[in-house]
Amino acid sequence: MSMFVYSIRRLLAMIPLIIGISIMTFGLFALMPIDPVAANVGLDRDADQKRVALIKEWGLDLPLWKRYLNWAIPMFTKLDFGVSWYTGKPVIDEIAPFIERTVLLFGIAFFFTIVLSTILGIMSAINHKTIYDQAALFGTLIGFSLPSFVLGLVVIIAILALTDGQVVAIYDSSTQKELKDYIHVIIAANITILIGGSAFLTRLVRSQMLDVLRQNYIKTARAKGLPERVVIYKHALRNALLPFVTVVALSLPGILGGSAIIEIVFNYPGVGRRIVSAALKFDFPIVLASNMFFGTMSIIMLLVAEIIYGFVDPRIKF
Repeated sequence: MSMFVYSIRRLLAMIPLIIGISIMTFGLFALMPIDPVAANVGLDRDADQKRVALIKEWGLDLPLWKRYLNWAIPMFTKLDFGVSWYTGKPVIDEIAPFIERTVLLFGIAFFFTIVLSTILGIMSAINHKTIYDQAALFGTLIGFSLPSFVLGLVVIIAILALTDGQVVAIYDSSTQKELKDYIHVIIAANITILIGGSAFLTRLVRSQMLDVLRQNYIKTARAKGLPERVVIYKHALRNALLPFVTVVALSLPGILGGSAIIEIVFNYPGVGRRIVSAALKFDFPIVLASNMFFGTMSIIMLLVAEIIYGFVDPRIKF
């Protein structure tokens, strides 16, 4: 079976899975013991008329199955996620600008995290039980142990100290309109993500490389007199990267979805912060759309990981 045919089959198999995610997501939010209407208009008795109007407008007076169909059919057929209960604007218009900023911020950090963790993990495994290896383990332990909001505050304070208070690595929407105005905020946030994200991945690459380097075929390759570079990068690395590819592929949606902490620390207007704001206001259309986006993205990234397997390890056949 060719990779193209396999990909098409997997994409078709994803359709019922995505529908299942939509049913579970909608059901969980619909059955929550929360009154979004009360959160919007309050508990004042004079607002009863407005409450009735909102219940009818949002379709909360309909049976659960009908509410799901009214939400799911436009979403699957026209990518129409409805309108925000809080602002009255289309959900796409409410989320799209924030997704763009988050992808800009975390896309850069994601790329450099992969590169740095791969290099550090390989070097640490090659220099096993040396000072370099111990230093890498100690550094990754610190980066892995510190919460991201603590790392963010440390980075902000360090930048203030190094620039004598001239550069404040916190986003200000009133003065920072263009990318050049808040590039220092993106750099500071990327440093924070890089320290925390590369810690786990470095240890993963290191442990996988050490396991592969102990295999008999690596000893055979060395016994044949192959150059160490060929042994490491052609034979060992390709086999060690399989678990790494899986973790990286599955972590990307989680990084984007869990970006709220970093965005709040740096006051950055990203999608994670927008989702938290919508959840606090019980703006369910935005929260549902965000959950569907990240759920679908997780499934797609699994397919991407499987395709990458075929390039990394030629033994894998589709």
